[in-house]
Amino acid sequence: MNDRQARNYIQQISKRGSVYGLDQIRNLMERLGNVQEKLSIIHVAGTNGKGSVCAMTASILKESGYRTGVYSSPAVFSEEEIISVDGEPISSQEFAELITKVRKACLDLQSEGLAHPTAFEIETAAAFCYFYRRNCDFVVLETGLGGELDATNFITHPLCSVLTSISMDHMAVLGNTLAEIAKAKAGIMKAGCPCVSAVQKPEAAAVIKKKAELSGCRLYIAEPDRLADFSYDEKGSYFKVLSEQQLQNIFVNDKQGECPKPMPGHQKTDFETELSGKTFYCALAGEFQRQNIACVLSVMKALREKGIQITAEAVRAGLAKVQLHGRFERIYEQPEFYIDGAHNEDAVAFLQNTIQNRFTNRYIVYIIGVLADKDYEKALQPILPYAAQIYTITPPNDRALDGAVLAEWAGRCHQKVSFVPDIAHAVSLAAETAGAEGIVLAFGSFSFLKDIRQAVIEVYDRTDG
Repeated sequence: MNDRQARNYIQQISKRGSVYGLDQIRNLMERLGNVQEKLSIIHVAGTNGKGSVCAMTASILKESGYRTGVYSSPAVFSEEEIISVDGEPISSQEFAELITKVRKACLDLQSEGLAHPTAFEIETAAAFCYFYRRNCDFVVLETGLGGELDATNFITHPLCSVLTSISMDHMAVLGNTLAEIAKAKAGIMKAGCPCVSAVQKPEAAAVIKKKAELSGCRLYIAEPDRLADFSYDEKGSYFKVLSEQQLQNIFVNDKQGECPKPMPGHQKTDFETELSGKTFYCALAGEFQRQNIACVLSVMKALREKGIQITAEAVRAGLAKVQLHGRFERIYEQPEFYIDGAHNEDAVAFLQNTIQNRFTNRYIVYIIGVLADKDYEKALQPILPYAAQIYTITPPNDRALDGAVLAEWAGRCHQKVSFVPDIAHAVSLAAETAGAEGIVLAFGSFSFLKDIRQAVIEVYDRTDG
């Protein structure tokens, strides 16, 4: 198959839907030689922040001299970007070659009377084959949905499991309570393997603590308070790691009661000493990056304690060079034009905090597009008042909420709301409305951010020309 045929094949398989469970991916990888067993994997689950944590972790490992693969979705600007090595996406040719190989294994399964793997399982298998082919020292692996029954969770011995912020999302699949969702996410924790968790809400924290105790997992709590003087601008985030004395209790937050205590045996290491008191810059911006960076620093600590060579200078260089699209990313300067994939209640709340801290007294225009299976009313209502004008669009996604329906609802909460059927037209209107001194913020589903960027390029090329 060539690249187009490979993409068409995956698209056709995706129409069959998804089946959550591990039997199919295990059968598939067995036919492919179980290459995942030969890879060293950092496994990342959570509701918000997974992509950022994956990108920063991989960037630091690369700067430490290790060849590092990343499997992370969704794609924002190109389909190839979900599979990369040392920051370079897989080529179209190699993707087609690997999908051809995986497709043969799928057909072999079918001939034996077994189920055909899902589209996500096919891409996951191709990613592992690619990382093995490229002789990766490490693989940073993001779950697709949930954790326990996610197709990535067939791996048996990760170097480290990571749980980013957990909140209400995908309730139809993962459960209707935070505890149920946390249980699904915590399913990536493996016996004897360390786990890093972001500071969680009490209901989720209790589940994670219990899972760690039952599994014998060393649990690290990534306390964002360790990042002092945290600030950010359109270029990135800035912070200082707390001094050695302050770092002694960074994994405990008894005052708030929001995170479990670490398992006994925590001792300071030279790594903590190397980081303490130093100022760092991270090329990802936004209020939400504070807890994501804290997670990454704890991951580095866990890896150091396993004997993996990572220095403070590698941390500094990796954070400074990290790249990730669609997370409070500025794509044009005048007017300032940002895109963000905030699509659930907690993510939108962090975006709201960013607006409050960064855009005081600025004229702000929103472009919003969401999926119909999200609790968009609860997520969006608090952030709407910060906009002077709101334009709604329909994302190019089978699960999209009609932008006209979104506009009708938003119009009950805000006086200036308009539905714009064409995304490029929405960009032109938003830029004109914002003016040279205003802010345009396009957010919601990741699925329309590519179209937003393309429209911005076309609008300003036409204007500048």
